[in-house]
Amino acid sequence: MDDAIPAELTEGAILRDREYAWEVSAFPIALQRAPNLGYACLGGQFWFLLQDGSLYEPFWLEAKPADRDAGEPWSEYAHRSCAEVLARFAALAGTTDFDREAGRFRSLESSFRLMFNAYFVTEQQFLALGLEDAKPRG
Repeated sequence: MDDAIPAELTEGAILRDREYAWEVSAFPIALQRAPNLGYACLGGQFWFLLQDGSLYEPFWLEAKPADRDAGEPWSEYAHRSCAEVLARFAALAGTTDFDREAGRFRSLESSFRLMFNAYFVTEQQFLALGLEDAKPRG
């Protein structure tokens, strides 16, 4: 979302049209670092990036956290959001046949680079997005 996130968080990522996407092997490291840098993860989805720069987004392969609880401290939400995204990301990465999923795009006929596009925000960015109207889980 914001192209000024710390370099420590964007290690292993590319920036494309103001969005970051991580190499699959680098994304878990970003999730580990984010809470300590004051960032939560709103989730993301896999990308199929072709050598010519074309991008295919299998939007159905997404990982996102539960909403922030009312009154949940930011530091707790940051840690929880990253842990929940990591669990879903790892499950998808470990069980998805990405070649088969790429085949769902009729025009995708060449090999692709698998990336994970994710959104990290600070508490101020979260509030500016109007996401503070959280409801208790349960």
